[in-house]
Amino acid sequence: MNQADINNSSEQLLIKIIKWRKPIMIASIAAFILSTTVAFLLAPQYKSVATIFPTRSFSVSKLLIEQNIGNQEDYMQIGDEDDAEKLLQILNSDQLKKLVAEKHNLWQRWKIEKDKYSEHYLKLKWENMVRYKRTDFNSLKIEVYDYTANGAAEVANTITDYVDSIKDNMTREVALKAYAVIKEEYENTVLRMNELEDSLQTLRQLGVLDYKNDVEAYTKSYAKALEKGNSSGAKLLEEKLNVLKKYGGAYNQISENLRKYRFKFPVIKAKYDEANVNLNKSLPFKFVVDKATPNEYKARPVRWLIILLSTLSTFFLTIVVLALGDKYKSVIHKINS
Repeated sequence: MNQADINNSSEQLLIKIIKWRKPIMIASIAAFILSTTVAFLLAPQYKSVATIFPTRSFSVSKLLIEQNIGNQEDYMQIGDEDDAEKLLQILNSDQLKKLVAEKHNLWQRWKIEKDKYSEHYLKLKWENMVRYKRTDFNSLKIEVYDYTANGAAEVANTITDYVDSIKDNMTREVALKAYAVIKEEYENTVLRMNELEDSLQTLRQLGVLDYKNDVEAYTKSYAKALEKGNSSGAKLLEEKLNVLKKYGGAYNQISENLRKYRFKFPVIKAKYDEANVNLNKSLPFKFVVDKATPNEYKARPVRWLIILLSTLSTFFLTIVVLALGDKYKSVIHKINS
């Protein structure tokens, strides 16, 4: 199509618009009146914004208790992209939506009917009223719309508050199971050590104080007694050596087992302390840069934009409909002729 054809088509379209000016004007004016009415009937919405940074994702014990000299993680360091993605997943969780909805009664505030589809409608409304945005600095902006300025700020701040609760609930089940395993091992170790200590105490009462040292001391003393012809002393020492002979094997075995448990105990105790801290303590999952504050400026709807788009859409749609109608008449006329 050359320039002359384009100019000719444009001229014909302009002629038709002038020809159809009355229905176009009627439709556009009606759209203007209707859109103006609807725009002013829509309830105004206010926006509040909170800004947060993710923290590094490590267990409390690893950051604060575990000895790792020269390679200790900094729990005050801002998280990386992976940490931001984890934080974003929590922000998008259904659990968070439900907690916030229950606390602020969003069912009533956002006019959501409480029926078997209420959670579905909550998700749809949430997508319209809450938005999360990643910034170039790896922070997250939480934008919340509500029908009151205070309400928007309250919902935004509650979302940031519940992030840590949901993260703790996620990890608590694992922490609880790990704690149960370590606790059982720790208690069994302590119990076994006490049993071995009691067994050694019983052998000490029978006369086996320290098998190796006792054997050396009694043997030397026995030899001296025989050398000096001290039969009574030799007999007494012989009785002590017989006791060592009888219980010495048991003493050595128990002592060796106890040594192994004493060597193992500090490791188990450290693991037990770590599991206990991980279960009962937690660190924040985010840094709050800016808390949401009420903003009395109405963010939505933008009434002039609604009116303008509706009127222009109706204007062009009317032209299209009239053009199709004119084309249809032309085709019918050719068929009939």
